[in-house]
Amino acid sequence: MSAMLRGLAGKKVLITGAFKGQGFNHAKAFADAGCDIAALDIIEPIPDVYALATKDMMDATIRAIEDRDQRCVALPCDLRDEAQVKAAVDKALEEFDGVIDIVVNNAGIAALDSITEMRGNVMDAVIDTIVKGHMYVAKYAVPNMIGRRQGKIVNISSAVTGSGHAMLSHYVAAKHAINGLTEAWAMELAEFNINVNAIAPATIRPGEGQGSGMVLGLAGSIDMSPEAAYDHFSTMGNVPGDKWRAEMQDITDAVLFLASDNADKITGHVMRVDCGQMFR
Repeated sequence: MSAMLRGLAGKKVLITGAFKGQGFNHAKAFADAGCDIAALDIIEPIPDVYALATKDMMDATIRAIEDRDQRCVALPCDLRDEAQVKAAVDKALEEFDGVIDIVVNNAGIAALDSITEMRGNVMDAVIDTIVKGHMYVAKYAVPNMIGRRQGKIVNISSAVTGSGHAMLSHYVAAKHAINGLTEAWAMELAEFNINVNAIAPATIRPGEGQGSGMVLGLAGSIDMSPEAAYDHFSTMGNVPGDKWRAEMQDITDAVLFLASDNADKITGHVMRVDCGQMFR
C-alpha cells in the first residue's frame, strides 16, 4: 500500500499570513487537498518593516483557492490587535458553520537590529505578531476544537531556535516562544484530542510577488541581492552542499503532514525542516 496523506479532504483550515509567501503556498496546497481556507493577513504596512501583503495579493489568494474549486474566506487582520483577531476568527467560524479543523500559525516578520540599537517599535511588531498574535488566534479558534474534541494546530517556529544568530534577537526570542507555546498547548489540549506541533524551517528561498518574502525584505539591510542574501544565510546556517537549501514546498509538505491523520499520534513536537542547521 502506497503512502498518502489521509484525512485532509473537506477540512476547514485557518492560515495566518496567507496572502503571500509560505502562507500562500500552504493555502494552495491545502486547497489542492480538498480543504476550504480562511486566509488571514495584514494588508497595511508596518512602519520600519519590509513590504508585507497587499489587497491585490488578497484578491489573488481568493482566485487561487477558488480556481482549485475550494472556498476561500479572506480576512484582512493585524494579528497585533486582539479585537481584529477575534473578529476574523469569528467570521471564519460563521462562514464555516462553527468549524475550524486546522490552524496554521504561519505569520511572521523579522528585522535586523543590534542589541544596542534595537528599535522599540520593530521589536514590538516582531514579538506582537509572532507571539501575542498567535496566542490570540488560539484563544478564539480553540474553543470550537475543544467542543468537538478534535483539531490540529501547526505553529511555524524557526531553525534559529537551535543556533546562534546575531542581529535577530527579537525574532529569535519570538520563535523560542513559539516552541514553548507548542509544548504548553499540546499538554493543555491533549485531553480534548487536539494535536499541537511546530515546524522549524531553514532559510527559505526568496521570491517576488507572492513568493517567500522574509529574505527578500532583509536583503536590503545587508546590501545584498535577495539570492545572495539567501545563499549567505543558508551557508551560515545549513550543513554544506547544494542539496541543503530550503524551498517553500519543503515546508508546506511538512505542514500538510502534521495536519493530516498520518500525524495523529504526534503532539508537542518541533519538526526540524532545517537543512541540518539545528545540529550543526
